Amino acid sequence: MRMTEKDVAAYIARQAAKSGKPSETATPDGKEHELHSAIQDECSRRGWLALTGAMSRRTHRTKGEPDFIILADQGRRFDVECKTKNGKLSIDQRAIQAHYKKLGHGYYVIRSIEEFLELTKL
Repeated sequence: MRMTEKDVAAYIARQAAKSGKPSETATPDGKEHELHSAIQDECSRRGWLALTGAMSRRTHRTKGEPDFIILADQGRRFDVECKTKNGKLSIDQRAIQAHYKKLGHGYYVIRSIEEFLELTKL
């Protein structure tokens, strides 16, 4: 049986709860994973390319790199970091965000699917 990314994240959260150790991939209210899924679904629906790492395990991406690099229609690109309502950017994420700004690129912190839809509308 093959587990989905959502199944893996739920499993990791359950294991962390059993061990009493915080999970690196689970957020306290589970909303970040739900937001990832909603953004993936919306990008797929629109035929966009959403480049992302798995939340269920460490990736070999650059520290601070946004969760999504989205190549949209009409040459548009959205580099999106997902956070829960009270989630904060790490030091690495703030450094990357500042570098993006210095180079004239957008680094968007999104806390809900509604924010994502507003950002990406024409």
